[in-house]
Amino acid sequence: MTSPLSTSQAAHKAVAERLTRMMQEAELSGAQLAALCGWHRAKTHRIIQMKALPKPADIRAWCAACDRSEEADAIIETSRNARNLYAEWKQVYKARGGMAQTQRTTDLYRETQMFRVYSGNVYPGMLQTPEYSRSILRKLQRFFLLPDEVEAAVEARQERSHGVLHEGRHVLSVVMEEATLYVSILPGNLHAEQLRYMLSVMGRPNVSFGIIPSYAPREIWPIETFYAFDSGEVRIETLTAQVKVTSRHEVQEYLRAFASLSRSAVYGDAARQLLHKAIQTAEGTP
Repeated sequence: MTSPLSTSQAAHKAVAERLTRMMQEAELSGAQLAALCGWHRAKTHRIIQMKALPKPADIRAWCAACDRSEEADAIIETSRNARNLYAEWKQVYKARGGMAQTQRTTDLYRETQMFRVYSGNVYPGMLQTPEYSRSILRKLQRFFLLPDEVEAAVEARQERSHGVLHEGRHVLSVVMEEATLYVSILPGNLHAEQLRYMLSVMGRPNVSFGIIPSYAPREIWPIETFYAFDSGEVRIETLTAQVKVTSRHEVQEYLRAFASLSRSAVYGDAARQLLHKAIQTAEGTP
């Protein structure tokens, strides 16, 4: 498996290398280019070393300094792609108009027929009860110091989940680590309710639900939580950012990983037994 950041890093690297090559072909030093662009030479160094992704105005100034203004638009597009592939959660919420709007159903969700989800830490949003969603989103709101739109965000997430589970021709395949069943997000009684909801969802004809037992033989180690939308895009959720993988090669690697993780999971009655065991533990927890 490649790093979930590799696609965005590749786009970022392409921008830095293209600007560096342009500067060299113009026979300019970093200090000379900085003087022509009207900024400190440290900024030129940061862009070359991939420590900063240049803004469109920076790219236009750089190209003009090298007498290559006609190339600016193409480089700006590559830069935008890098920004879109890796976006900090605060930027995501701001760009989409807040927490609630971020949870609303998008064309990607409407048009995807096969959802594949692997989780090693929390229950997938599509399978969350309102209480679980509320707890998760409240923690996010407090952690990132966001405006309080939690109730509207819960409603939007539940509506999106209903669309995946009950509308259209969507198929949802979920694989979770057994340890996830015991991550304490809610008080014991509400946690048990979340687990019972998952038991009910397992019976749906468009849902495949597998759990990887803690000591199951496996071909691949636990990895980051990811959502695969058909075979065109994968989204990875880290603490601070959302990473989109769109290159065909990397998407296929994630689908291969999902297939491998699925082979380590148990389904049907064996999965139900693990859920019942977790319910008993939750019911005994304050």
